[in-house]
Amino acid sequence: MKKYGILIILMAFIMVISSFSFGSTVNINGQTKTLETLVVSDRTFVTSDSMKSYGLNTIVTEEQIKVFNSNVEFVFFNLSNRVKVNGIEMTMDSKTFKRNGKVYIPMRFIFEAMNYEVGYNSNTKQITMKTRTEVKFPLTIEDSGKSYTFQKPVESIVSLAPSITEILFAIGAESKILGRTIYCKYPLATEKIRTVGSLYEPDLEGILDLAPDAVIAATHMNEDVMKKLGQAGISTITQKSPEKTAEIYTLIEQLGLITDRNYTARALVSTLKAKEQRINNIVKVIPQNELKTVYYVVATGNKEYSAGKLTFIHEVLSGAGGINVAADVDKWAYSLEKLLDHNPEFILGEKYQFDTMIESGNYKSLSALKNGKFIFVDTNLFSIPGPRVIDGGMKLVIETLYPKYKYMLNY
Repeated sequence: MKKYGILIILMAFIMVISSFSFGSTVNINGQTKTLETLVVSDRTFVTSDSMKSYGLNTIVTEEQIKVFNSNVEFVFFNLSNRVKVNGIEMTMDSKTFKRNGKVYIPMRFIFEAMNYEVGYNSNTKQITMKTRTEVKFPLTIEDSGKSYTFQKPVESIVSLAPSITEILFAIGAESKILGRTIYCKYPLATEKIRTVGSLYEPDLEGILDLAPDAVIAATHMNEDVMKKLGQAGISTITQKSPEKTAEIYTLIEQLGLITDRNYTARALVSTLKAKEQRINNIVKVIPQNELKTVYYVVATGNKEYSAGKLTFIHEVLSGAGGINVAADVDKWAYSLEKLLDHNPEFILGEKYQFDTMIESGNYKSLSALKNGKFIFVDTNLFSIPGPRVIDGGMKLVIETLYPKYKYMLNY
């Protein structure tokens, strides 16, 4: 078993450091083309010059690689995973680099941002790329069985959910936010935006005073408030709270559509999907006997609440290799008896939740408390369904539970 584990680690190491170049045939919208590609750390790169065939110009300096047309500008940084898309900075799971006088950029990232659906045909051994339908206004979005129609991009928004606010900032639409809830605290720049109560107790007069084009909220918004906003001619969109990470990606793209931030939204989704996939692949090389049991604290003390198997937090924990002991329930309600019975190796939660457990004799038998394995985390990284779920939460889990594998993250 020990030799088997060493072999897996060695294979993973070889995968990360190895690279090879080849002329790859790519099927683009049904036509086969040949591109010079380079595979590094299980990611396919193409030369920046090859982008000219797709209507993109290239300017290369010692530090930067700019790829652009009249609609979008990508600024890659040499030997870095940083990238700016239309001025909005984000990080990729791979680094741009130069080799043999050529500049290589991540293939999937740039084409997905350009609105291609990228895949692989195992029968023809070809990368496939198909242009997705370009969405135009008037635009109709369906969510939770309701339809919302927009005649043009939304120019002013009141956000009634922290996830909505975070995503709008992440895709470069923060200038459109006129109001936010008292719980929308990330990023720090939200402090400059006027507060309008909370989702359950919104400041109706304050919202009407701001006169936004749209109010965007999570589910369970006050029906009476929605009716009055509608009477005032303000569109109110209630977005279903995601139960899977894939639904977070859908929400990001929807907000990109209605705010006319399509390129940055698609680019952000591409980076998040790639990071999630990389973490999933790392977990595949971790021997089963090294996998750790984990419990995520939503609430503790009087009653126990955790993240069951039908929550996106469960996907984050299990996707990063944690064996979520709360997977034996569907949603949030848990019990002290179940927690003690599973006795997880790690517990993730806030400092005040740790204090609650330590001060009570009910939890004294938990190994995680006795072994110093209660990990203090900002639970906003897990509970708010936005980019930080992957960039922060999922990354934190694998770094905490499996530190010897974190070098494979590459971001």
